[in-house]
Amino acid sequence: MSTKTVLVTGGNSGIGFALCKLLVTEHSCAVLLGARDRAKGEKAVADIKALTGPMASVELLEIDVSSDASVAAAAAAVKAKGVTLYGLVNNAGVGLKTSGDIMNTNFKGPQRVSEAFLELIQDKGRIVNMSSGGASSWLRQQDPATKKLYSNPDITLEALNADVAKQVAADDGGGWPGVYGLSKAGLTAYTLYQAKAYPQLTCVSITPGFVQTNMTKGFGAKLTPEEGCKSSIHTLFADVVSGYYYGSDAKRSPLTCCRDPGTPEYQGEEDPDPTTYNN
Repeated sequence: MSTKTVLVTGGNSGIGFALCKLLVTEHSCAVLLGARDRAKGEKAVADIKALTGPMASVELLEIDVSSDASVAAAAAAVKAKGVTLYGLVNNAGVGLKTSGDIMNTNFKGPQRVSEAFLELIQDKGRIVNMSSGGASSWLRQQDPATKKLYSNPDITLEALNADVAKQVAADDGGGWPGVYGLSKAGLTAYTLYQAKAYPQLTCVSITPGFVQTNMTKGFGAKLTPEEGCKSSIHTLFADVVSGYYYGSDAKRSPLTCCRDPGTPEYQGEEDPDPTTYNN
């Protein structure tokens, strides 16, 4: 069996680092550890090799998902090596206590990375988009037309990008989940678009749960980064449906209301009853 190669953006810390480590140590994958900071990326690669041995199949790929030029250069570098990807995990993100342009990183970043690396992903490969419970927290507060648009399996990229731009312009900058939730709701909707546009792939969005990372420090997160990888591991390797959104327990969740682990798995009702879940 050939080794599966997986690219994980934002792989030098938090959930991304934990996922890279698990892919190498428990799933025999070759990992491209994406990092925008070379020094931090090199340290992350060294830390994984210290755990698994110097022959571990993990290498740094410099990539800043917020930069067109950086993403294009990273894709060209991978292509020049003749590497074919089994999976792409769009993990890099900012919000809460981290710095950076939230919309450009969380929403536009996965678009530019997916499009740049599309030709390098094998048929029947996977794209996993790291969304958040903030996505459904934001969407459940919106009007019916917005809920319908962001959960429409036939959504077009033009309609999505136009509405996100409108929402950004109207944002008052306050409250949870605000623009962060919009960025992640946009990402889950983008996954619906990908499922239609890339029928040769399985494209899913997930929430890792409330994980202890630099982004959530001081907010009471309980899950370890490794525990936050349950859904990403499941959606990379298990039998899942393209376009679906999976909770931190690796079970399908609705887009328009929150579903906590332990509550019933979403069965695909067009208009889910929010009282079914813990809100």
